[in-house]
Amino acid sequence: MMEGMENVDLEEQPLQHSPPPSPPPLGKSSRKPADSRSLATPVRALSLVLLMVGLLFSVHLLVHDLRTFVLLAAEWLCIFFVMSCVAACERGERDAAGGSHGLGIVVEVALWSFAMALTVTMTFWVAAGLPLPAVVVLYLLSLLAVSACFAVLLNA
Repeated sequence: MMEGMENVDLEEQPLQHSPPPSPPPLGKSSRKPADSRSLATPVRALSLVLLMVGLLFSVHLLVHDLRTFVLLAAEWLCIFFVMSCVAACERGERDAAGGSHGLGIVVEVALWSFAMALTVTMTFWVAAGLPLPAVVVLYLLSLLAVSACFAVLLNA
């Protein structure tokens, strides 16, 4: 079995060195595509949960509390408008350099705007009969959640 193989002295063979990796170009993100793919599944799951909870809560409000439903719709439209402007400004440079994703950006902004509006409306709905200290705590938590949605939207 070893008859056809020659004795090879590894020390006599010259070592081939590959060139060192070049640094990423300036202005480009050093984030690897694998990172975005690893986050894709949790974001999709969160999106599905958000849509289901939001739709069920919206139907409940439509049937039982029309004023709060109107508040949810108005908040969503206001936040969507503001977030669309912010996202357009933030992504303007990236889109100019690498092309635009069009409908994907609109859907993403609409989803995160809905998450923010849903958070604020649900806080308003839950806090309606609570004492003032509990309302303050709930609204602070709501603001933290809205800030997290804003950060995710801008970093996406």
